[in-house]
Amino acid sequence: MKKNTLKAGLIALVASTTMLSATLYAADDQTETAQQERHQMKGERGGHHKDMRKMFRGLDLTDEQKTEIKALFTAHRDEMKQDRPSKEDKAAERAQMLTFITAETFNEAEVKEALEAKQLERQQKSVDMLKLQNQVYLLLTPEQQETFKERFAKGKKHHRR
Repeated sequence: MKKNTLKAGLIALVASTTMLSATLYAADDQTETAQQERHQMKGERGGHHKDMRKMFRGLDLTDEQKTEIKALFTAHRDEMKQDRPSKEDKAAERAQMLTFITAETFNEAEVKEALEAKQLERQQKSVDMLKLQNQVYLLLTPEQQETFKERFAKGKKHHRR
């Protein structure tokens, strides 16, 4: 009888470990995605800055425009560095996820609140990126702006296919 109890306990332990591992893997995957987004913002893997450079390529920018745009990119990059979560923040977030997963009573409101805060962070990053793009756009001459608009419209049509 003790063998059956031990066997059942072992099976339950393996099953719960598997479920916990899968959940942590999913949470880790989300963290990895966020890290990839940060790397892209930094320009290490192409990313938004490279895409923005492509958007403004071929507009015959003056040296002054190039200097001003580079300054905007540098300032934005420095701001993004300051906003990166620390190792302690990441550890706290993982601990919070583990708390949600292992709680005796699931608190849906608390989980939603945590997820909404994370979503607001992502939204703010998008707003910051669009703001940067607007600042660069405003440095263009009216002719350059018109060329940019035409290219942007063509790019949007191309992506819809």
